[in-house]
Amino acid sequence: MKKYQYQIIRYLHDRVTGEFINVGVIVYSPEYQHLNCKIITKYGRITSFFPGADGRVILKTLRQFEREITKAKQLFSELLPFPEDLVELTQKILPDDDSSLILTEVKKGIDLDFNKTLADLYRLLVTKWQSDDDESATSDADVWKKKYKKYFDEYGITAKLTNHEVETKYDSFQFDKAWKNEIWHCYLPVSFDLQNVENIRSKVYKWAGKLAELATSSESIDLTLLTSVPRRHLELNSFIQEKLTLKSAEINVRLVSETEAESFARRLIREMDEHNE
Repeated sequence: MKKYQYQIIRYLHDRVTGEFINVGVIVYSPEYQHLNCKIITKYGRITSFFPGADGRVILKTLRQFEREITKAKQLFSELLPFPEDLVELTQKILPDDDSSLILTEVKKGIDLDFNKTLADLYRLLVTKWQSDDDESATSDADVWKKKYKKYFDEYGITAKLTNHEVETKYDSFQFDKAWKNEIWHCYLPVSFDLQNVENIRSKVYKWAGKLAELATSSESIDLTLLTSVPRRHLELNSFIQEKLTLKSAEINVRLVSETEAESFARRLIREMDEHNE
């Protein structure tokens, strides 16, 4: 059996709450001069959990990290001896600073085939609860573009919306679809149309946490989640509604499904017109 070291690459969405998602793995063996990594190939995995994340930028950074690992492998195999500890390599490529990408502490194991090790660790630590279909499932952005935007455009709502930032106790939230009468009304597309039940549940729990943080804001907020429901798991609809529907003095949260998109748009434009009279 051969000894190896490995680190997990994580996207850290919020340093205050510690919310993260695993996005890659590095496997290293100085004795056998082996260094390799495997990262996610689509940013849908990130944005399905953290809708506010800039998936394209994160994926671009990950690909740069992957290229640097390849360069390091060539450099040490041709010119320099391999260092004993993996962290000596990775901390130069991805320093422990305020970056949203972080590395875990080095862990160790034994195996016969390092390529198989990498594949197994990636499957276990990164994609265990995610089918391949989930990475290309309907994204939050797709929900807006394909399910709701045409009705908001048709009824003249989109042009009336603006950006609004909500400051909370530990964080801030940006909304790019909002308007105000007595309070701010914000609209956010969220897809729950994923293949895997565990992914749907995880996303619901993460959103429940976000809504709890939003409720700490000093301003009252009316938030509508423009959702795409899980077509393959309709039994989860009541779970989603129960966990994410809120009504309190601080925040009012309602969910709209794509089947209600046009009727909701009609009601909304009437409300906006009445406010302007």
